[in-house]
Amino acid sequence: MRHLPATVLCLLGAVAAQDRPPRLYVVPRVTPAQLALLQQQFDLPSACCGVAHGDRVEVVVDATEVAALLAIAPQALWVGVGRPFATIEAERFAASGEDAPDAGYYTVAEVEAEIDAMVAAHPGLAHKVNLSALPGGLTTLQGRSIFALKVSDNAAADEDEPAIVLAAQHHARELNSPHMVIRAMQRVLAGYGTDPVLQDLVDGHELWFVPMCNPDGVDYVWSTNNLWRKNRRNNGGSFGVDQNRNYPFLWSLCGSSATGSSETYRGPTAGSEPETQTLRNLMAWLRPQLYLDFHSYGRDVLRMWAPCATVSPAMFTLQEHYVDALRAPMGYDKRDPSGSGEAPEDHFASGGTLSFLIEVGTSFQPPFVDTVAEEAMVWPGVAGALQAWRPALRGHVRSSLGSQPLAATISFAPNVLNHGEVTKSRARDGRYGLWLPIGTWDVTFAAPGHQSRTVPVTVAGYDAPVDLEVLLETGAAASITKVGSGQVGTTVTFTYTSPGDAGKDAFFGWSFGTVPGIDLGGLRVIPLNNDFLFTNAWIGNPFLAPTWVTLDGNGQAQCVLSIPPFAWLAGLTTYVGGMTFDPGYQYTIKTWSPALDVTIVP
Repeated sequence: MRHLPATVLCLLGAVAAQDRPPRLYVVPRVTPAQLALLQQQFDLPSACCGVAHGDRVEVVVDATEVAALLAIAPQALWVGVGRPFATIEAERFAASGEDAPDAGYYTVAEVEAEIDAMVAAHPGLAHKVNLSALPGGLTTLQGRSIFALKVSDNAAADEDEPAIVLAAQHHARELNSPHMVIRAMQRVLAGYGTDPVLQDLVDGHELWFVPMCNPDGVDYVWSTNNLWRKNRRNNGGSFGVDQNRNYPFLWSLCGSSATGSSETYRGPTAGSEPETQTLRNLMAWLRPQLYLDFHSYGRDVLRMWAPCATVSPAMFTLQEHYVDALRAPMGYDKRDPSGSGEAPEDHFASGGTLSFLIEVGTSFQPPFVDTVAEEAMVWPGVAGALQAWRPALRGHVRSSLGSQPLAATISFAPNVLNHGEVTKSRARDGRYGLWLPIGTWDVTFAAPGHQSRTVPVTVAGYDAPVDLEVLLETGAAASITKVGSGQVGTTVTFTYTSPGDAGKDAFFGWSFGTVPGIDLGGLRVIPLNNDFLFTNAWIGNPFLAPTWVTLDGNGQAQCVLSIPPFAWLAGLTTYVGGMTFDPGYQYTIKTWSPALDVTIVP
C-alpha cells in the first residue's frame, strides 16, 4: 500500500500567488476554421493537425488566453481549473472504499524508487544512471535530477553495443505516460532468462529507460495543479516552458508560442531548458538507433517531422513504414506532430536516431486500472520495434591512426533531407546506425582532421542491415605526378607527395592493374594489385627505382621507370602509386596516392 508523502499532504491546495492555474475548456461542434486557428495558438490535447476526434475539442489555456480563445470559439465551455492531483487521487480511493492509495501513478520520488527496485532485483542487468550528473548534464531549475535505468547484460559498463532509449513525461500532467516506460523495463527484465528474444535484445543492446523528463513539473502536478504541462521556469509574471517545443530542430517554426504564459511557450531560446539539454546530452553520448517518447493522449503515433517541415517522398515512405509498424499492433492511429521543436524531431535531425512519439490513452490521468489496460495495448507495438527494427547500414567509424573511434558525420546522396538532418557516430566507440530509404545511395563519412570517404549502398528492404566498417585517413590526401611519354627506351619520372610527412618512409608500388586492389579493411583499398610487378617492386628491381625512399622536407620523393628499348613492349600498360608508412597506423600504412598508368608506345 502506498501512502502519500507528508511533503505532498502539507502542500494540498497550495497555489503560488504568482501562478495562474491553467483552465480546461471544451469547444463543442468545432468548425474546420476554428480548429485551424486553435491549433496554431493553443494546447489542444484531443485534436491535432486537421484530425479532430469527433466534433468535441478540449483546449487548455492560461488565464490570460481565455479572451483569445473565446474570440475564436465563442461556444467554448469552461470545465474547470487545475488542482492538486494528490487530492484527486485521495478522493478516488475514498470513493472506492480504500483506506489508503494503492500503487498507481508515480510521484517524483516513486519513479526513482521503481528504478532502485529494479536494480536491487536484477543486479548486473540493471544500473541506475543520474543523467543530470553525466558530463554535460544539468539539474533542473529546482535542483532535481533526471534518472534513467540502463539495462544490458553488463549494465555497469559502457559496452560497444547499439543503444535504444524509451522516455516519458516531458509534459508533467501526463501521469499515465511513465507507466509505459516502467512496465517496459519490468517486462524486459522479467523476460530475461526465459524469453530468448528478450534475452538476445538485452545481451546485444544497451536499453535506457527514462520514465520522467520533467520532475519539477510533475512535483507541481501532485502538489498544486493537475493540469500543469510545462517545467517550472520563472518567466517573470508567469511560469514554465513547454519542454516538447524547446528542442532546437526547427525551433519556433510552428505550433508553439513566444508568450511565457502560453501552454505551448517554447522558451527564450532553442534548447534553453536544463531538461532539454540533459536529454540531448544523453542522446549525443549514446547516438541510439531508436528512441520512443510516450505522451498522452490521443492513441496516436506521430510522424518525425512537424507539418511545417518539408519532407521528401523517400523519407515520408520510410517514416510511414515504421509509423505503421508501430501503431498497427496497438490499434492506434497516426498523425503529424503538433509543432516543431519536439524531442523526436530533434533526435533524428541532430544524430540520425529513428524517433517516434506515442500518444497513449484517452485522458491524462484516467483511473489507474485504465492505464494498466492501455499499457497492455501499447506493449506489442513497442516490443516489435525493440526486437525487430534495425538500421539499413551499421558499423563503426574509426581513424586509420590507431583505429581510434571517431564522432563522424554521415550523410547520403541523392539528398532527400531538406533541413540539414545528419546521422552521427558515437564518440566513445565510433558506432553508427544509418536509416536509409529503399534505393541506392552514396553514403559519405566525414570527421574533422580526416579525409571523407564515400561508398555506394543499396537498400533492398527494411530491417536487413548491412554491416560496414569504415576507417578514415588523417590529414591531406597524398598525390602523384609523372613526367615522360612512355616511349620505349625512355624514362618516366614519378613524384609522390604526402603532405606533412617529411622524414617518413615511402614506397612506390607497381602493378599490372588496380582492381580489386589491396584491401586493408574498413574501406581502405590501395589501388594496386598484389601481383608479380608489385612483389618485384617490394624487393627491388632495375626497372623502377628507387621503390623505397625517405620523404624530403616537403613530404616528397621521386622514382624513375626505365623502359627497355624493345619494340614488342608497345601497348603494355602498368600502374604506379605511392604509399607512406607510419607505425601508428593500421598495418603501418598511413596513406597512399591514386595510381597513374603508363602505356608504352613505340
